[in-house]
Amino acid sequence: LGGGTSSPEASAAVVSFMEARRIPAVMSLRGLGAVPHGHELAVGMLGMHGARASNMLVDECDLLMVVGARLGDRATGRLDGFCPKTGLVHIDIDACEVGKLRIPQVGITADAAEALTALLPLLRKTDHEPWLERVAACKAEHGLRFDRTDEVCSPYGIIRHVADALHGKGIVSTDVGQHQMRVAQAYPMMQPRQWLTSGGLGTMGFGLPAAIGAALAKPEETVVCFSGDGSLLMNIQEMATAVENQANVKIILCNNDGLGLVQQQQDLFFGGRLFGSTFTAGTDFVRIAQGFGMPAICLNNERDPRAVLEKALGTPGPCLLEVRMSAEEKVFPMVPPGAANSQMIEGVNA
Repeated sequence: LGGGTSSPEASAAVVSFMEARRIPAVMSLRGLGAVPHGHELAVGMLGMHGARASNMLVDECDLLMVVGARLGDRATGRLDGFCPKTGLVHIDIDACEVGKLRIPQVGITADAAEALTALLPLLRKTDHEPWLERVAACKAEHGLRFDRTDEVCSPYGIIRHVADALHGKGIVSTDVGQHQMRVAQAYPMMQPRQWLTSGGLGTMGFGLPAAIGAALAKPEETVVCFSGDGSLLMNIQEMATAVENQANVKIILCNNDGLGLVQQQQDLFFGGRLFGSTFTAGTDFVRIAQGFGMPAICLNNERDPRAVLEKALGTPGPCLLEVRMSAEEKVFPMVPPGAANSQMIEGVNA
């Protein structure tokens, strides 16, 4: 499931299709939220920073339906190693995407909701229970696991505590980087269009303007923008826009004094030769936000960061909540550049 299933209409058709014949699903980065988090048939995100279970099961299945996804390399890994023995049905509203990277056995150019609704009566009743048992076992053994989630000021802890405070509601946007991958892995997306993220070309600076737009379109919602220090610098002037409009946007700044995802690649695959990925200026984002007239707090300096976080999320209007963390904390699992999804690594020594 890709971004083409992110509308309420497409999401409803997807869930009906899955439940009618008990067909499990994996999601691309942009497809998160099409199926509610925790649904028994939802396996999770596949690809470079997805779950090993998702990549394994896609490789094992006998037929893969790709709905509203472009089969980009961050989802497929090395293309000639992506499901080499699997039959492929590709549904996309853009005819140029069907067969662009992988020739399907069946290509359908159509709206996702209309296509799935039309296909549903044609499905034969089949016993999928042995396959579903394999799916459940694989999820249990190779699903995502996160450390230090009880610590508010940790990479996954801040995500967990924001999600808990919002009770699965609100809208989540991200910029591009380690924070984006962690939120994609760990935030429980419950509905379509709850998740706003850039799906291509590393669009740093996307998160804050997207969050402001969402807040203006849905003023009754709390909008959380997860960002990194590198990404926030790209469009930092939009803090003024948020303040001028009193947009209910909460910026969760994961500050590691660098371009974490670039540094991760340089550390792991380029002999630790860091170039252009570390910042030495030590930008004071809290003071800058306050200069724009935005309330701002560094949670690391608070005696009870959880209480401060919950109060800030519950107070209308824009604010910035900084969490300082180390660039040494990498995002795993990960498919190395140029590798197949089956070659995913779990850690530095994996």
